[in-house]
Amino acid sequence: MARRRIRNVLAATIVGAFAIPQPAAAHALSVSYARFVVQPRAIDAVIRVPLDDVDLLLRLDRDLDGAVSNAEIDAARDRVEAYVARHLSVIADGVPLPGGQARLAIWRDPAGAQYLEFGAMFPAAAGIAAIAIRSDLLTDLYPAHKTLGEVSLADRSDTFVFEPGRTYEGRVREPGVWTTAWSFIRLGIEHIFTGYDHILFLFGLLLIGTTLRSLVAIVSSFTVAHSITLALATLGVVTPIPWTIEAAIALSIAYIGFENVFARDPKYRWKITFLFGLVHGFGFAAVLRDLNLPHSSIAISLFGFNVGVEVGQIAIVSLMYPLLRWLTRSPYRLPVVRFASSAIALVGLIWFYQRIP
Repeated sequence: MARRRIRNVLAATIVGAFAIPQPAAAHALSVSYARFVVQPRAIDAVIRVPLDDVDLLLRLDRDLDGAVSNAEIDAARDRVEAYVARHLSVIADGVPLPGGQARLAIWRDPAGAQYLEFGAMFPAAAGIAAIAIRSDLLTDLYPAHKTLGEVSLADRSDTFVFEPGRTYEGRVREPGVWTTAWSFIRLGIEHIFTGYDHILFLFGLLLIGTTLRSLVAIVSSFTVAHSITLALATLGVVTPIPWTIEAAIALSIAYIGFENVFARDPKYRWKITFLFGLVHGFGFAAVLRDLNLPHSSIAISLFGFNVGVEVGQIAIVSLMYPLLRWLTRSPYRLPVVRFASSAIALVGLIWFYQRIP
């Protein structure tokens, strides 16, 4: 009886952090998108913020029918404009610019997710030589929320990740390469740490066969594979249907769980890891897909994001490895692996069902 109790506690501890079903797009980082075009005497801004989040903050859905209509958006115009004014600062040559009449509309991305599109012109009294933009939209709802921005300035376009405490500064000279790279390295790290499905996939892979050699082979295979499809998707070479990728990621998690249950020591797991890594790479690319990265910075942005993903992945694997190595020497290894793998398979199937339209 005592052994059974210990076994149950141990299994629950290992699985508890990973096997809690999340929303259908569990791996997606909470993000908004913004584009600023600097003209000689004005800055044109278009910002797309997740509609559900704006509704949660400003209660747009007045009739409580579960959907926000254009009429409800128009009725909330003053509140939306006031909210954006508090969380967005556009400065030209040291002078804050007031926004003009806002344009509000519902916008849908290729996956069908709804955004509130906010457009406004920020006029300047004289010619613009340098700008500074700060944005902390939705951080009062989600502290880790990011706004992925593109700024068209003179003859170039810059990419920037807006968050509290960070200011984009556009001057005559190009911003440093390392500034852009560091922004996307941080974005990649945060993306992998909030990607519950990717973390669960890694956990399932390492749950059995945790020798150092197999660990290096599995992680290396996954890294090479997702790097390939991340680049292909970001560059627009391959554009798969978003929901099919989300469903395939969930199915890969379920497969690994079932394989752990029925295959005691699957050999050459790095091969199946490579195949599923290709699918997960498309999932990683979803964060960059709607940013429309300019050609001038796409290479460094893609490199920085991929480095960030790898840093986050290595950190997660490093945290898992001591526990899993201890498990291989435990007398409760077999029942714990079966219990944890069954839970992983179940969660994967639940996510797969949720992600099918």
